[in-house]
Amino acid sequence: MTKISLAFSPDTDDQFMVQALRDGRIDCANYEFEFIVGDIQELNDAAKSGKYDITAISMAAYPDLINEYLLMPVGSSIGDGFGPAVVTRKDRRIPLGTKSLAGLRVAIPGLRTSAFLSARTLLGDFEPVPMYFMDIAHAVEEGEVDAGILIHEMQIDCENHGLAKCFDLGALWLERFAMPLPLGGNAIRRSLGTQTISELTRIFKASIEAGLAGRQETLKGAISTAMAKLDENLGDRYISMYVNHRSLELHDDVLNSLDQLLGEGSRLGLYPAIEIRNHVVAL
Repeated sequence: MTKISLAFSPDTDDQFMVQALRDGRIDCANYEFEFIVGDIQELNDAAKSGKYDITAISMAAYPDLINEYLLMPVGSSIGDGFGPAVVTRKDRRIPLGTKSLAGLRVAIPGLRTSAFLSARTLLGDFEPVPMYFMDIAHAVEEGEVDAGILIHEMQIDCENHGLAKCFDLGALWLERFAMPLPLGGNAIRRSLGTQTISELTRIFKASIEAGLAGRQETLKGAISTAMAKLDENLGDRYISMYVNHRSLELHDDVLNSLDQLLGEGSRLGLYPAIEIRNHVVAL
Protein backbone atom coordinates (compact mmCIF):
# COMPACT_ATOMS: atom_id res chain seq x y z
CA MET A 1 0.00 0.00 0.00
CA THR A 2 1.16 3.51 -0.84
CA LYS A 3 0.49 6.00 1.96
CA ILE A 4 -0.92 9.38 0.90
CA SER A 5 -1.25 12.37 3.22
CA LEU A 6 -4.42 14.36 2.59
CA ALA A 7 -4.80 17.70 4.37
CA PHE A 8 -7.96 19.79 4.44
CA SER A 9 -9.53 22.63 6.39
CA PRO A 10 -11.98 22.16 9.27
CA ASP A 11 -14.94 23.71 7.48
CA THR A 12 -18.02 21.71 6.56
CA ASP A 13 -17.53 21.67 2.79
CA ASP A 14 -13.99 20.26 2.96
CA GLN A 15 -15.18 17.68 5.47
CA PHE A 16 -18.09 16.79 3.17
CA MET A 17 -15.83 16.27 0.15
CA VAL A 18 -13.58 13.74 1.90
CA GLN A 19 -16.27 12.10 4.06
CA ALA A 20 -16.97 9.16 1.75
CA LEU A 21 -13.25 8.52 1.52
CA ARG A 22 -12.90 8.59 5.30
CA ASP A 23 -15.92 6.29 5.67
CA GLY A 24 -14.40 3.68 3.38
CA ARG A 25 -17.08 4.09 0.71
CA ILE A 26 -14.52 4.64 -2.06
CA ASP A 27 -12.27 2.12 -3.80
CA CYS A 28 -8.82 3.45 -2.93
CA ALA A 29 -6.95 0.90 -5.07
CA ASN A 30 -3.49 0.49 -3.52
CA TYR A 31 -3.54 3.78 -1.59
CA GLU A 32 -3.89 4.28 2.14
CA PHE A 33 -4.84 7.79 3.22
CA GLU A 34 -3.70 9.73 6.26
CA PHE A 35 -6.13 12.58 7.02
CA ILE A 36 -4.88 15.87 8.46
CA VAL A 37 -7.03 18.86 9.42
CA GLY A 38 -5.54 22.35 9.53
CA ASP A 39 -6.41 26.03 9.32
CA ILE A 40 -6.23 27.17 5.70
CA GLN A 41 -3.38 29.62 6.33
CA GLU A 42 -1.44 26.86 8.10
CA LEU A 43 -2.00 24.61 5.09
CA ASN A 44 -0.90 27.36 2.70
CA ASP A 45 2.33 27.71 4.70
CA ALA A 46 2.91 23.95 4.97
CA ALA A 47 2.50 23.56 1.22
CA LYS A 48 5.49 25.80 0.57
CA SER A 49 7.72 22.92 1.64
CA GLY A 50 5.56 20.22 0.02
CA LYS A 51 4.59 18.79 3.41
CA TYR A 52 1.46 16.93 2.27
CA ASP A 53 0.77 14.87 -0.83
CA ILE A 54 -2.65 16.47 -1.33
CA THR A 55 -3.62 19.65 0.45
CA ALA A 56 -6.40 22.18 0.53
CA ILE A 57 -5.11 25.65 -0.31
CA SER A 58 -6.39 29.14 -0.89
CA MET A 59 -6.53 29.71 -4.63
CA ALA A 60 -4.67 32.98 -4.08
CA ALA A 61 -1.75 31.05 -2.54
CA TYR A 62 -1.13 28.79 -5.52
CA PRO A 63 1.62 30.86 -7.21
CA ASP A 64 3.73 30.46 -4.05
CA LEU A 65 3.39 26.68 -4.38
CA ILE A 66 3.83 26.26 -8.08
CA ASN A 67 7.19 24.47 -7.93
CA GLU A 68 5.92 21.79 -5.55
CA TYR A 69 2.30 21.31 -6.63
CA LEU A 70 -0.14 21.05 -9.48
CA LEU A 71 -3.66 22.40 -9.02
CA MET A 72 -6.32 19.70 -8.88
CA PRO A 73 -9.47 20.28 -10.95
CA VAL A 74 -11.66 18.77 -8.23
CA GLY A 75 -12.61 19.73 -4.68
CA SER A 76 -12.72 23.47 -5.26
CA SER A 77 -14.96 25.87 -3.33
CA ILE A 78 -16.32 28.52 -5.69
CA GLY A 79 -18.38 31.54 -4.70
CA ASP A 80 -21.07 31.73 -7.37
CA GLY A 81 -22.36 35.21 -6.54
CA PHE A 82 -21.57 34.79 -2.83
CA GLY A 83 -18.44 34.57 -0.73
CA PRO A 84 -16.62 35.81 2.37
CA ALA A 85 -18.43 38.46 4.39
CA VAL A 86 -16.93 41.82 5.31
CA VAL A 87 -18.36 42.76 8.70
CA THR A 88 -18.26 45.56 11.25
CA ARG A 89 -19.85 46.14 14.63
CA LYS A 90 -23.43 47.27 14.25
CA ASP A 91 -22.51 50.67 15.69
CA ARG A 92 -19.67 51.14 13.19
CA ARG A 93 -21.33 50.53 9.86
CA ILE A 94 -19.55 51.66 6.71
CA PRO A 95 -21.56 54.55 5.17
CA LEU A 96 -24.25 53.43 2.74
CA GLY A 97 -23.02 53.50 -0.84
CA THR A 98 -19.34 53.37 0.15
CA LYS A 99 -17.52 50.45 -1.46
CA SER A 100 -14.13 50.97 0.13
CA LEU A 101 -12.19 49.87 3.18
CA ALA A 102 -9.31 52.25 2.42
CA GLY A 103 -7.58 53.45 5.57
CA LEU A 104 -9.29 50.94 7.87
CA ARG A 105 -7.71 48.18 9.96
CA VAL A 106 -9.28 44.95 8.70
CA ALA A 107 -8.88 41.50 10.25
CA ILE A 108 -8.13 38.91 7.58
CA PRO A 109 -7.65 35.13 7.69
CA GLY A 110 -4.21 35.29 6.07
CA LEU A 111 -2.18 37.30 3.56
CA ARG A 112 -2.32 34.56 0.94
CA THR A 113 -6.03 33.84 1.22
CA SER A 114 -8.48 34.48 -1.60
CA ALA A 115 -10.59 36.44 0.87
CA PHE A 116 -7.81 38.98 1.39
CA LEU A 117 -6.78 39.26 -2.26
CA SER A 118 -10.34 39.68 -3.52
CA ALA A 119 -11.07 42.28 -0.82
CA ARG A 120 -7.92 44.23 -1.69
CA THR A 121 -8.92 44.11 -5.36
CA LEU A 122 -12.47 45.25 -4.73
CA LEU A 123 -12.33 47.50 -1.68
CA GLY A 124 -9.14 49.52 -1.72
CA ASP A 125 -5.87 49.76 0.15
CA PHE A 126 -6.79 48.90 3.74
CA GLU A 127 -4.43 47.82 6.54
CA PRO A 128 -4.62 44.01 6.81
CA VAL A 129 -4.44 42.47 10.28
CA PRO A 130 -3.83 38.71 9.84
CA MET A 131 -5.26 36.41 12.49
CA TYR A 132 -6.71 32.95 13.00
CA PHE A 133 -10.05 32.88 11.19
CA MET A 134 -12.03 31.87 14.29
CA ASP A 135 -10.78 34.96 16.16
CA ILE A 136 -11.92 37.53 13.61
CA ALA A 137 -15.53 37.95 14.75
CA HIS A 138 -14.41 38.49 18.34
CA ALA A 139 -11.80 41.04 17.27
CA VAL A 140 -14.48 43.00 15.42
CA GLU A 141 -16.89 42.79 18.37
CA GLU A 142 -14.23 44.06 20.76
CA GLY A 143 -13.24 46.95 18.51
CA GLU A 144 -9.69 45.67 18.03
CA VAL A 145 -10.15 46.26 14.29
CA ASP A 146 -12.49 48.41 12.21
CA ALA A 147 -13.78 45.50 10.16
CA GLY A 148 -13.15 41.83 9.51
CA ILE A 149 -13.47 39.26 6.73
CA LEU A 150 -15.31 36.11 7.76
CA ILE A 151 -14.74 32.87 5.87
CA HIS A 152 -16.12 29.35 6.11
CA GLU A 153 -19.44 28.89 7.92
CA MET A 154 -19.39 32.21 9.77
CA GLN A 155 -19.99 34.11 6.54
CA ILE A 156 -23.57 32.86 6.28
CA ASP A 157 -24.93 33.87 9.70
CA CYS A 158 -22.71 36.72 10.84
CA GLU A 159 -25.74 38.81 11.84
CA ASN A 160 -26.51 36.21 14.50
CA HIS A 161 -23.13 36.98 16.04
CA GLY A 162 -24.08 40.62 16.59
CA LEU A 163 -22.21 41.88 13.52
CA ALA A 164 -23.29 43.97 10.55
CA LYS A 165 -22.56 42.52 7.12
CA CYS A 166 -21.31 45.34 4.88
CA PHE A 167 -20.18 43.46 1.79
CA ASP A 168 -20.31 40.02 0.25
CA LEU A 169 -17.06 39.59 -1.67
CA GLY A 170 -18.52 37.00 -4.04
CA ALA A 171 -21.40 39.30 -4.94
CA LEU A 172 -19.03 42.25 -5.47
CA TRP A 173 -16.70 40.09 -7.59
CA LEU A 174 -19.62 39.00 -9.77
CA GLU A 175 -20.74 42.62 -10.12
CA ARG A 176 -17.25 43.80 -11.07
CA PHE A 177 -16.04 40.93 -13.27
CA ALA A 178 -19.20 38.93 -14.16
CA MET A 179 -17.50 35.73 -12.95
CA PRO A 180 -17.66 33.46 -9.90
CA LEU A 181 -15.03 33.95 -7.18
CA PRO A 182 -12.49 31.09 -6.78
CA LEU A 183 -11.88 30.64 -3.06
CA GLY A 184 -10.41 27.27 -2.07
CA GLY A 185 -8.83 24.51 -4.09
CA ASN A 186 -6.69 21.42 -3.75
CA ALA A 187 -3.09 20.91 -4.78
CA ILE A 188 -1.18 17.67 -5.39
CA ARG A 189 2.57 17.15 -5.22
CA ARG A 190 4.21 17.05 -8.65
CA SER A 191 6.78 14.51 -7.45
CA LEU A 192 4.10 11.82 -7.13
CA GLY A 193 4.27 11.33 -10.89
CA THR A 194 1.70 11.48 -13.66
CA GLN A 195 0.02 8.10 -13.09
CA THR A 196 -0.36 8.51 -9.32
CA ILE A 197 -1.61 12.08 -9.74
CA SER A 198 -4.26 10.91 -12.21
CA GLU A 199 -5.37 8.03 -9.99
CA LEU A 200 -5.59 10.18 -6.87
CA THR A 201 -7.53 12.85 -8.73
CA ARG A 202 -10.09 10.25 -9.80
CA ILE A 203 -10.35 8.94 -6.21
CA PHE A 204 -10.90 12.45 -4.84
CA LYS A 205 -13.56 13.13 -7.46
CA ALA A 206 -15.26 9.82 -6.63
CA SER A 207 -15.42 10.84 -2.96
CA ILE A 208 -17.22 14.07 -3.85
CA GLU A 209 -19.61 12.26 -6.19
CA ALA A 210 -20.38 9.64 -3.53
CA GLY A 211 -20.91 12.40 -0.99
CA LEU A 212 -23.42 14.15 -3.20
CA ALA A 213 -25.17 10.87 -4.05
CA GLY A 214 -25.55 10.03 -0.35
CA ARG A 215 -26.04 13.63 0.64
CA GLN A 216 -27.83 13.28 4.00
CA GLU A 217 -25.51 10.58 5.34
CA THR A 218 -22.48 12.54 4.21
CA LEU A 219 -23.83 15.80 5.62
CA LYS A 220 -24.35 14.27 9.06
CA GLY A 221 -20.78 12.97 9.06
CA ALA A 222 -19.37 16.30 7.88
CA ILE A 223 -21.29 18.28 10.49
CA SER A 224 -20.10 15.97 13.26
CA THR A 225 -16.42 16.46 12.35
CA ALA A 226 -16.38 20.11 11.23
CA MET A 227 -15.15 22.79 13.62
CA ALA A 228 -18.30 24.91 13.30
CA LYS A 229 -21.31 23.06 14.68
CA LEU A 230 -24.13 23.75 12.24
CA ASP A 231 -27.60 22.28 12.43
CA GLU A 232 -28.64 20.18 9.44
CA ASN A 233 -30.65 22.97 7.79
CA LEU A 234 -27.79 25.47 7.90
CA GLY A 235 -25.30 22.74 7.01
CA ASP A 236 -27.38 21.75 4.00
CA ARG A 237 -27.50 25.38 2.88
CA TYR A 238 -23.74 25.70 3.22
CA ILE A 239 -23.07 22.50 1.28
CA SER A 240 -25.43 23.64 -1.48
CA MET A 241 -23.30 26.76 -1.82
CA TYR A 242 -19.87 25.14 -1.91
CA VAL A 243 -20.17 21.47 -2.90
CA ASN A 244 -21.86 21.08 -6.27
CA HIS A 245 -21.04 20.70 -9.98
CA ARG A 246 -18.26 23.26 -9.61
CA SER A 247 -16.49 20.94 -7.17
CA LEU A 248 -16.18 18.26 -9.86
CA GLU A 249 -14.42 20.29 -12.55
CA LEU A 250 -12.77 23.67 -13.07
CA HIS A 251 -14.95 25.21 -15.77
CA ASP A 252 -13.72 27.92 -18.14
CA ASP A 253 -15.43 30.74 -16.25
CA VAL A 254 -13.68 29.69 -13.04
CA LEU A 255 -10.31 29.43 -14.77
CA ASN A 256 -10.85 32.85 -16.32
CA SER A 257 -11.73 34.23 -12.91
CA LEU A 258 -8.69 32.56 -11.38
CA ASP A 259 -6.56 34.31 -14.01
CA GLN A 260 -8.18 37.58 -12.91
CA LEU A 261 -7.60 36.91 -9.19
CA LEU A 262 -3.98 35.81 -9.58
CA GLY A 263 -3.38 38.65 -12.02
CA GLU A 264 -4.43 41.06 -9.30
CA GLY A 265 -1.92 39.43 -6.96
CA SER A 266 0.79 39.81 -9.57
CA ARG A 267 -0.06 43.49 -10.09
CA LEU A 268 0.20 44.01 -6.33
CA GLY A 269 3.69 42.52 -6.46
CA LEU A 270 2.82 39.43 -4.43
CA TYR A 271 4.19 36.98 -7.02
CA PRO A 272 5.09 36.70 -10.73
CA ALA A 273 2.36 36.28 -13.31
CA ILE A 274 1.47 32.69 -14.23
CA GLU A 275 -0.70 30.96 -16.84
CA ILE A 276 -2.92 28.88 -14.59
CA ARG A 277 -4.13 26.47 -17.28
CA ASN A 278 -0.58 25.16 -17.62
CA HIS A 279 -0.64 23.92 -14.02
CA VAL A 280 -3.99 22.13 -13.72
CA VAL A 281 -4.20 18.33 -13.62
CA ALA A 282 -6.09 16.94 -16.62
CA LEU A 283 -9.21 14.94 -15.75
